[in-house]
Amino acid sequence: MCRPRFLIRRRSRQNAFILAKQRIASLFEEEEEEEEDGEVEEEEEVDVANVAGEDMAMADALAVISLRLCRTLNMCVIVGGKLFPGHLYPLVCQRDRMDMLLSGCITVVKWTAKPVTRHVGYLFRFKKNVDDLTKAKTDLELVQQKVQEAIERAAMNTEVVEKDVEKWLADVNQLLKEVQALENKKTWLSKQIMEALHEDNNKGIGLYGMGGIGKTTLVKEVYKKVKELNIFNDIVMIVVSRTPDVRRIQGEIVDCLSLELKEESNTARANRICLRIKSVEKILIIVDDVWDNVELKDYGIPSPDDHKGCRILLTTRSKNVCHLMLCHQRMISLNFLLKNESLALMKSIVGDNPDLNDVMLKVVEECKGLPIAISTVGKALKGKTLNEWNVAMYELRRSRLVDIEGVNEEKNTYVCIKWSYDQLKRKTKICFLLCSLFPEDYNIPIEELTIYAMGLEEDKNFHSLDEARSQVRAAINNLKDSSLLLEGSEKEFVKMHDMVRDIGLWITSEGKNEFELRAYTRLERNTNLERATAISLINCNTEQLPDNLVCPRLNILLLGRIQSSKEISNALFKGMNCLKVLTLDNKILSSQSLELLTNLRTLYLRDCNFSDDLSSLGKLKRLETLSFYKCEMVALPTELGEMASLKMLDLTDCYKLKWIPPNVIGRLSQLEELIIKGSFTNWDVEGTTSEISNANLSELNSLPRLVNLSLELNLMYLPEGFVFPDLQRYFISINTVHQVLLPLHYYRSLRCINSRTLKIKYLNASSMNAMKSLFHTVEYIWIESCEMDCIVDTTGGNHTATFGNLVELYLDDMSCLRTICEGLNQYEIFSNLTVLAASRCPRLISLFSPSLAQSLKKLKELSIHQCHEMKQIISEEGMILESHGQPICLPKLETLWVLNCRELDYIFPISVARGLKNLKKLFIHQCHEMKQIISEQGMILESHGQPICLPKLETLWVTKCGELDYIFPISVAQDLPQLESLSLQDLPQLKQVFGHEKGGDDGDGNNSVLYKLREFRLWNCPKVKLSFFANVEANMPALQKLQNLQILHVEDWNATSFDLMQGLSNLEELAIRNCGGIQEVIKLEGLLTIKGEQQELLLPRLKKMLLIDLHQLRCIWKGATKLINLNNLVDLKVIGCKKLVHLFTPALAQSLQNLKFLKIERCDELEHIIVENVEEQVSSESHLQPLCFPKLNKVDVRSCNKLKSLFPMTIADSLLELKVLVVKENSQLMEVFTHEGDARVQKDVTLPQLDLMELNGLPSLVNFCPKNYQFILPKLWKLEVESCKNMRTTFTYTPARIVLINGEVIQYSCISFFF
Repeated sequence: MCRPRFLIRRRSRQNAFILAKQRIASLFEEEEEEEEDGEVEEEEEVDVANVAGEDMAMADALAVISLRLCRTLNMCVIVGGKLFPGHLYPLVCQRDRMDMLLSGCITVVKWTAKPVTRHVGYLFRFKKNVDDLTKAKTDLELVQQKVQEAIERAAMNTEVVEKDVEKWLADVNQLLKEVQALENKKTWLSKQIMEALHEDNNKGIGLYGMGGIGKTTLVKEVYKKVKELNIFNDIVMIVVSRTPDVRRIQGEIVDCLSLELKEESNTARANRICLRIKSVEKILIIVDDVWDNVELKDYGIPSPDDHKGCRILLTTRSKNVCHLMLCHQRMISLNFLLKNESLALMKSIVGDNPDLNDVMLKVVEECKGLPIAISTVGKALKGKTLNEWNVAMYELRRSRLVDIEGVNEEKNTYVCIKWSYDQLKRKTKICFLLCSLFPEDYNIPIEELTIYAMGLEEDKNFHSLDEARSQVRAAINNLKDSSLLLEGSEKEFVKMHDMVRDIGLWITSEGKNEFELRAYTRLERNTNLERATAISLINCNTEQLPDNLVCPRLNILLLGRIQSSKEISNALFKGMNCLKVLTLDNKILSSQSLELLTNLRTLYLRDCNFSDDLSSLGKLKRLETLSFYKCEMVALPTELGEMASLKMLDLTDCYKLKWIPPNVIGRLSQLEELIIKGSFTNWDVEGTTSEISNANLSELNSLPRLVNLSLELNLMYLPEGFVFPDLQRYFISINTVHQVLLPLHYYRSLRCINSRTLKIKYLNASSMNAMKSLFHTVEYIWIESCEMDCIVDTTGGNHTATFGNLVELYLDDMSCLRTICEGLNQYEIFSNLTVLAASRCPRLISLFSPSLAQSLKKLKELSIHQCHEMKQIISEEGMILESHGQPICLPKLETLWVLNCRELDYIFPISVARGLKNLKKLFIHQCHEMKQIISEQGMILESHGQPICLPKLETLWVTKCGELDYIFPISVAQDLPQLESLSLQDLPQLKQVFGHEKGGDDGDGNNSVLYKLREFRLWNCPKVKLSFFANVEANMPALQKLQNLQILHVEDWNATSFDLMQGLSNLEELAIRNCGGIQEVIKLEGLLTIKGEQQELLLPRLKKMLLIDLHQLRCIWKGATKLINLNNLVDLKVIGCKKLVHLFTPALAQSLQNLKFLKIERCDELEHIIVENVEEQVSSESHLQPLCFPKLNKVDVRSCNKLKSLFPMTIADSLLELKVLVVKENSQLMEVFTHEGDARVQKDVTLPQLDLMELNGLPSLVNFCPKNYQFILPKLWKLEVESCKNMRTTFTYTPARIVLINGEVIQYSCISFFF
């Protein structure tokens, strides 16, 4: 199944959507009118009149009812031990008793509800609002109950209850009714759609409503529910939009279906997609945002008539489109909020102020019930005065819009958004209008917005790229806060709701804005563009660009990929003398076509090719930003150096670029940012000879304004004496392959604008001096295969602030490295370091000196790999002297990896271990000489009675440490409150998980407190002794400490039985492998009572059990199996248990109601899967219950040579879910299903889901079932019978495509059928 793009967004939005719609539908409902359902011939229309829309507004609205509940609970008092509303307690009892109550027994208790934080992000607010609502309702019901009880007691004592108390109770009852109604309706809408999807006659379902009402969010929630319920084999979701792009839509389908297309033409691609869809038995296709009738077959989607298992769920703004697209059999309408719902939403945004109620209601009326309009206006008016509200109301009322086709019903909504736009500042407005130029559902790169805004605005507004970037990002934040922009799929991107985009385009349609921006997003025949100031054809279906466009006022032109118009005419731009911003994507052009654009300030060329040498670009004297992203030129022209105004040059991924003439870059005196990444690497170095002279690194020092540099070099050494200029941001890579060090969004955005990164390989220490000016600002360093004996040398002076901003340090293959820091004064060198990784550093004896370790206050992650000579992580030498007696601690360390450090003695000394208060994950692998994880040297002397505590340790994995005989001292074991996962593997000397402390208590060493341990794995630790594997009755307290264990895996361990199960009431997965001495897994003798108390049934939550290569295992459970509960067992595999005689007793088999997968293999002595004659007490009631496996899905039984049959006939009728039956190489098997009683009566048994059956290598098999029985297999599609020479069973394939099996006499040697 696919994972559509919307799933990248925060999941709280998806999980909460349906719930929010239904809750808002009943907010403060006072005058809801009930309408009778009308029957419509051949179509059923569901009108959801009270369904709320945009989910960013829904989360705010939901907060209102929570706050009402909380306010009702705001203060309560306890009177004589009873709870009452705080302001009512004097009225409960008679006045003459009040003084006594007040003087002796009044305690004030406040219920406070934290205010719902707004504008932090609606995705996170929703869950909090739901929680607030649930909690407040519960609290209020408790208070209501106590007050009601007090009133009843007062009445019995002939006391008077005042009217205010009765009114309070009436108000509470009404409010609880509202909440109950809200909860009753919360799933109604999704239920309608889900019911429609289940109905066979509904091939197409239409969901319609105006833009911003929440259609897309609703179908995303439906997608999630359908996927969870596994209703369809595949799900596809596509976005059509107003201007459908066939190739993009086909690409979305291909991604969802994991289909690889090699066809070039759209028709051929559609045919392949159609075949793939038809191959799926049941498939749901969600077609979102359809504006008009479109031919789905053009995208490869067959009609439901051509594919019976295909369902179409369509969203559109128009009911008529549902009819045109044949999705009218079931239509669901999403309408506006009611007046009281709209008011509730507004109050949730601006707060409840009685002085503003009247004017607020009038403003809400102008928003016409659209959530997104209410949200944007509300956020603009939050915190404003009454006068400002009145001004807003009059402005909204006075606004008049010209009629726009299809927008008549939305006029006032447009006015509301337009009014919010008018409240913005100038730079925020220009960013808003620029965002509207991008296509629907487009991930808008923030960096592109920056260079476009800079190109349109004058120099006085943006003095530098940094200033422009800061102002654009501030504007974007304001637009997000105003609900006019949404988060993009990644950090450096934003999105615009399609309705908000429509409003932005409407604002520019007449050019009535302060920028005189008049935008066009499509070109039609005879369109007059003389007044156009902006044209955006990014994803446009324009068949052919004209040779010439006359646009004398055009400021911005964005041309995307138009397949039929790849070549640009030299005359195209002749009529665009005012053009300031130009973007060309996937075009072939000559630079001569651009030479007349003398006012051009931003030129963004993406994936373009050129028919000339680009020399004409030198005439663009006012150009400030120039990007050749993925362009295919081989050389830059010398004339490029004449661009006196150029501030940014981007050569990202120009992989063919081999030549930059000398002194071209050096002449760009205004250059602020130079991005040469994934392209040119042939820099000249003094002292080398080459046929063609190229740019020299020294030219970088001729750029006085350079602040941002992204550079990849392929040099074994740097020019002598060269030093990089002092930069604010940089990404400099020398001789390194591209490796992800930074978050992925840095690489996917237009350029690494916030990076301060150095990646260095194959340099010596002298060449490192070229970067010394950057060391005080660098944040990320990767150093690999460099000839350095230390990273920092402080012996020559005070260098304490050298790496003060370093956040992550990676060291790899440093064969000469002896130490990270040489010299004294190491306390502040890495004060901000959070991640350190050292790999393949063979000469490192220790990683840190004590003083350096003491300075790592922010270190969160430490990884050490293949440092084969390392003895200690922190050097013991001079530890007390260097630390000045202060304990060395790594207070922020959360994750520690120590891998393949074969000489390491221990991880930390006790003095350091005591400070690991935040350590969460510890992984140790192949440390062959390690005898202790925490050194106990001087433990008694140093501890002073202080425990070694790892209070946040959650995960501990220790593998292949041959000398380790225990994991932690007992003092650590006694306080591991958060440990959830413990994995011990290949530890041949391990005797105890927790050892004794020297001179300490000599108890059993295992009385640990592991209350949260959820997962325990013990593999190949033959000497380990664990108290919870000893006598159960003696160690029951220790067992109870593992009561939360869910996963237990044991492998290669010497034991005769497991006696621990009684303490593991939450165990869900049990795997035991290659434990040769085990004779029984669960020993039940003596477990009925402990200290005379009845015990609960064992293993009530076990879901999965694996028993593999237990060669001495004679029975899985020994004793009274009625004490075991296997109701939740889903998966059972028993493999290589050679002495096992039977699997289940009848009592156990009766409990296997959820068993789905059963595999039995290589069990040589197995005679019965279910043994009939076994000595156990079975109650008469359970004895009468038939055996059944109602959920059994797959049975695989192989190489069990004493097995005579699989199952008794008594369970056959219960196998309603069985799909796969495989029986192979069982030499004595005579029947698959057997019946020992009277089988003379003819009986039919149906296996309705069985679709694959293999019977192979069964020489003794006579019958599939007793001959008077007949099996009916309606869905069998593959039957294989081979090497069953004595089989006497008839297989009949009927005209109705049903397979019948009975016991008639016929002989087969090999049969293989595919139906």
